[in-house]
This record gives sequence, C-alpha cells and structure tokens, in this order.
Amino acid sequence: MAAGDEATTLSGVRVPFALITPSVPGDKIDDRAKGAKLMAAEMCIVHNCLIRGINAIYVQCVNVATKGTDQDKIDFVGFARAWGTMIEEHHSIEETDVFPEINDLAGVPGLMDANVEEHAVFHDGLALFIAYLDKVKAGEEALDGGKLQGIINDFMPVLRDHLEHEITTLVELEKYSDKCDWSAWFQKKGGEIASKGMKNSKYRVEVFPLAFCLHDKTYAGGIWASFPPIPWFFTMVLRWLFMGTYKAWWRFAPCDLTSQPHKMPFA
Repeated sequence: MAAGDEATTLSGVRVPFALITPSVPGDKIDDRAKGAKLMAAEMCIVHNCLIRGINAIYVQCVNVATKGTDQDKIDFVGFARAWGTMIEEHHSIEETDVFPEINDLAGVPGLMDANVEEHAVFHDGLALFIAYLDKVKAGEEALDGGKLQGIINDFMPVLRDHLEHEITTLVELEKYSDKCDWSAWFQKKGGEIASKGMKNSKYRVEVFPLAFCLHDKTYAGGIWASFPPIPWFFTMVLRWLFMGTYKAWWRFAPCDLTSQPHKMPFA
C-alpha cells in the first residue's frame, strides 16, 4: 500500500475523508517531534480518531439502513451518536480551556481565535447530524443512510480542513517556545482533561472507548503506537470496567479495543 493510500483507506476500505499524515506536525519515526511539534503530533492523533470515526459512519450507514436488523440500527446509531458527543466535547474544551490558556501562555491575546471561528463554520451541520441521530434513536425517523451521508457531506469537508489547519497552528507555536514548554504543558493539560472526563459515568462508557477503537496503532508504520499514554495494566482495568457496556456499538469502529484494525461489519 502506498503512503498516500494509507490516509484514504480504513481497514482496507476506501473512505471520503483523508487522515492527517505525520508529515503535517513534522513527526518521523527516525526523527521524533519535540516541543510544539510534539504537541501538534499528539493533537493529530486525536483528530485522526475523529476522522476515522466519521469515515466508519459514512461507509457503513447505507448498508446498516438497508441490510441491518433493528438491533444493528440501534447499535449503529449509538456508535454514531457517541462520535457526535466526542467531537462536541473536544471543541468545547478547546474553546473554553485549551485555547484561552495557549493565548495566555504565549502572551498573545486572540492567538487561537481563528480556530474558534472555524468551529462556527461547521457548527450548524454538526448540530443537524446529532439532531437527526437523536430523532432516529427516539423512533421519530427511520435510519436513512443516504440522508445521513448527505448531512455529513454538508459539514465534513470544512471540518476535515479545520482539523488539519489546527495542527499547523499548533506547530507554529514553536515561535513562542521561550515562553512555554509546549509538550510538557500539553501532556499535563491532557491528563487534567482526561481525569475530569473519567469522573463522568456517561463519558466513561460512551465516549472514552472511542479513544481506543478509533485509534490505529499500526498507522504510518506504528509511529503513534504508544497512544494513549496509559500503562498496560491500567488499560486492562479500564477495558474491563467500562469498555464492555456498549460493546455492540464498538463493532462498527475500524479498530478493536486494543487499537488494532479489524473488518467493519457493514463496509
């Protein structure tokens, strides 16, 4: 498989939205990123999870709607809705916590405002995606794969561009490296955010597992195989405690709960 193909396939299936390659944050297996570039690479991992998630939804929704059982449809909507929650929370945390702190640390008011403005561009489309799934879940509408793909097509190209633009913005923070050790700060901030999230029972069972089944440890030669940075024993405990609650949802993901690619059932 060519390097370019790896960014546009998901478990061997062609997908519409390309992943962000390690070259964007400047990370290489033989020359690992440092400082702001390392922070950007770690954010790139999260953004690729988001892209893999919507790709998995996109390529399976028509077949789930036309060939799936009622239970398949219920589980699929659960998976898609969890992705919606994940991206909503991701952007909310950036706007209220991460970006303002970056502005303060760099000493440049409004430094990250362009990224917040990009959030506003796809906000309505993402809200429509979530509202539609909620109606399907409530039995107010039937699952229509073509309709869901249409909704995704309206907002996802802009969202995908934003996810890459943001990585570039973070790389450019290297010019303020005299004011902050960006890598150390981001690791600390990430730990705080994860710790806060894990105190929420819904987050633990509906969103947290996506960090595993939307991450591919084999991607780009395994350059980001160490994500998430959690000791293996702790990971096993979390998997046992929380990841099995909605196990039927995660079968639609492109990877299993050990972050290894697997065949998606309706792709």
